[in-house]
This record gives sequence, structure tokens and C-alpha cells, in this order.
Amino acid sequence: MGDIKRYYIETYGCEMNKSDSIDIALSFETHGYKRAEKVNDADVVILNTCAVRQNAEERVLGRLGYYRSFKERHNRNAVIVLAGCMAQERGRELSGLFPEIDVVSGTYHSMEIPGYVEECCGGEGPLIAVDRNVYRFSPYTGERAQGCRAWVNIIKGCSNYCSYCVVPYLRGPEKSKKSEGIITEIKDLVADGVVEVTLLGQNVNAYGKDINDITFIELLEKINEIDGIRWIRFLTSHPKDFNEEIVRRISSLEKVCKHFHLPVQSGSNRILNLMNRKYTLDLYRSIVEAIHKYTPRASITTDIIVGFPTENEDDYNQTLDMIREVRFDDAFTYIYSERPFEQARTMQAKVDKDTSKRRLQELITLQRGISCEKNRDEIGKRKSVLTQGRSKKEASELLCRTETGKMVVVNTKARAGEFIDVMITGISGNTLRGAEILYRTETGKFDNGDPGRLFSNKGMA
Repeated sequence: MGDIKRYYIETYGCEMNKSDSIDIALSFETHGYKRAEKVNDADVVILNTCAVRQNAEERVLGRLGYYRSFKERHNRNAVIVLAGCMAQERGRELSGLFPEIDVVSGTYHSMEIPGYVEECCGGEGPLIAVDRNVYRFSPYTGERAQGCRAWVNIIKGCSNYCSYCVVPYLRGPEKSKKSEGIITEIKDLVADGVVEVTLLGQNVNAYGKDINDITFIELLEKINEIDGIRWIRFLTSHPKDFNEEIVRRISSLEKVCKHFHLPVQSGSNRILNLMNRKYTLDLYRSIVEAIHKYTPRASITTDIIVGFPTENEDDYNQTLDMIREVRFDDAFTYIYSERPFEQARTMQAKVDKDTSKRRLQELITLQRGISCEKNRDEIGKRKSVLTQGRSKKEASELLCRTETGKMVVVNTKARAGEFIDVMITGISGNTLRGAEILYRTETGKFDNGDPGRLFSNKGMA
């Protein structure tokens, strides 16, 4: 092993943070480091943090306490890096409270961390980089593949300033990547074996507005033409930047997966106005109606916050009515969490914790019932799925994902990264179960040796 140093990354929060961790890892490997399988083997530990909710910060604070003991008992020379949104928000403060932190690297400096680590070694006090002067997109355009899939950042930051959200203050305003660079990146990924890309951004359908480039739907249309890409996904959309025309054009793109994650946040127009969401429920309904009209088999998922300041029982019941009306395939649900910078923290008439918890539990119960009903509707249907990796419970089973974003467990000899056809046979918790459909070969015999190789439907037994 020689003098090769090793790094270990802990990632908290959203897909953007997970994507940033890929760049952090690649930047360390460019500097000659290797990934440590266990934290005890690491010379550098990076905590890539989230600051969107209080519980995310509390988890990180607990880990910092652990690493104080880690340095005292296991490796006094280990370098501890606080990175990401929490570093941007509270890095200077936390470096004083936790002297074991050696480097604080904010949201604009993910790829500079290896240099900071080398610079801080032997120095006095922590190295802190939390300015937001210059942001650069990942230079590792063809190296970010995670097996057969890849995230592609197309826009960073957010300019919406929803009153409950800290992201614009920590990740800065929207900044789009040039469309030529995105197309080149995806072609490089295809050459590396990628068949599915997910376009990432806090608000992907605001893409291009800040640099007078092509629009988001025009970008989708260009990516749809790239040979080798089978599926295209995108996260996350803001309803104020979505409309029927975009949905209609998406419906004609055969590679764009028909799964729309469209955060509604509340079913009350009064609360949406206080949240500064910049749309009404009528606009939201019009988008849902367009999805049903042009892509009737699409899935729709959402985000919902309960307990927002001044939310009363009528506001809350309107949210439940919205869930019953739309019948989301799934929902990510949260209790409002007061954060620094965001505007809602100054609002009076806070909702008490017990009421918020009760509302959240009722909402979860309602949505789980709808999700279960929609999953039961899938039984007996045939689906094309992309295999992703082995099930943790059963080695002979693969976790797969449908075009509409639903997870399916399948007993198959296929390899991760292959498309196979399955029949949905049942449900296990929130996951579908499927049986692989095997096709006849040209000789008329079943092909059991290569289940990833499918033939025309005319040959199906």
C-alpha cells in the first residue's frame, strides 16, 4: 500500500449532495488518494452535509462528536473536513465548537478540498473556504458514471427564495451549464457504458434562463437524440416553470421517463402565498391534468410540508383533499423546520410540535394507502426495467427500476445495467415484485443463459 493516502466520505441530504460527493471523490483520486472501505482506514474524512432541516444538522453534530473521540483514540493525524451546506451556513461557528475540524469547505469549493487538506497539514487552526465568488461545474465529465447510470448537473443554485428554504442562501443563485457542455458530457458518459442519465438541479426547468441558452425542454429534445442513451430522468421541477406545452413535448420524447416529481408543498393557496411559491393550486392542477392527458401512464410524486407557520386545520384539510384528488404515486413529507436566513422563521402563530406531528402522521397514512392501491394496480402488468444492483435480503434477486420510477425486486440471472422485461406479480412493502419474462430464441428454445438478451414479442411463450 506504500504511502498512498485514503479518503472516506459521509454524505447527508439530497441528490445534489450525493452528486457533489462524486466530484469530491474524483478530485481526491486525481490527487493520488484511494477510497477507504472503512472509516478506520481513512487519512481524510469528509462530512458532506445538509442544512435544509434541523434533524439533518443534528445528525452531523453527533458525528462530529464521534470524530472527536476518533481522533483521540484511533488516528490523531486524521484530517476531518466539514463540507457542503452546513459548512456554508455554520462552518466558522462549528470550527470553534469542534476543534477536530481541520477544513471547512462550502458549497462553491467541493473540488478544491484535496488542496485544502494538503495546505492545512502542519498549519495552525482550521482552513476555512466559504466564499461564493466563483462557481465551476465538474470537470470530470466522462468519469461520473455510477455503473450504468449517471447524474448530470445542468443548473446549480436557486433564485426562488421560498420563505421556508435556506438553499438560495447557501448554494447561491441559479447558474446554468452551457448546453454544449452538457451534450458533450452525456456523450462521454455513453462511451463509458451509461444508459440512463438524471439531469439535476434545484429547479431544472429554469434551465437556460440565466445565460440566454436553450430552454429546458429544448435541452431534453437534444439529449433525446443522443445514440446510446435509453432513459432520461430529471429532478427537481418547480410548478411555476412548468406548463401544458412542456408536458406535451415531453410526451413525444421516447427516452424521457414518464415520471414527474412536482413538489406541491401545500394544498392551501393561502399557505402557498406565504411560502412564496409563485403559483396557485389551479396552475398546479392544470399541469397534473396535462400529464394525465398526454402521458396517462406517468407517475407523479411530490413534496409536502405540514406545520408551516399559521397553518390552520382548514389549510391542512385542503392539503389532504389535494392528495385525495391527485392521488400521487408517492410523497416526501416533512414538518416545517425553522432555519437561519429563511423568511418564515419571523412569522408569528407557529404551529406546535404535537399538532405538526399529528398532521404529518395522518398525511403519511393517507398517502401510504394511495401508494399501496396504485402499486396493486401494477400487478399483472408487463414492464421494462433497468437492473441496478443486488438485493440486500436475497443474493439471487436484483433491484430494478421501472420507467415511472417504481422499484421492483426480480429473481434473475441478469447483470446490473441491463434492461429486462418483467411481469409484476406482487408487492413487498413499498416495493413491487416481478418475474422475468424469457423470450424464445430464433431456434425456438427458451434462452435461459442470457436473460438480458430479449427477442421480439412474437416469440414470447
